[in-house]
Amino acid sequence: MKDPSTRKRTVAKAISWESSSTLATFGVAWLIFGNLGTCVTFAVTTYLMKLILFYGHDRLWDQITWGKK
Repeated sequence: MKDPSTRKRTVAKAISWESSSTLATFGVAWLIFGNLGTCVTFAVTTYLMKLILFYGHDRLWDQITWGKK
């Protein structure tokens, strides 16, 4: 069985994904709110929330053996 991911790798994956995802979130926020300050606040808040959720989700899945060889 493959070794589980390290915490540093999980953090790097979370930051990488959420950074690109936040650009899409910012674009949608701009279409909805049309205000730069509101969009930045919304994007940063969702970035931090999703970063924490992704980290926990990835660590949990790393513990599940289903589907691993």
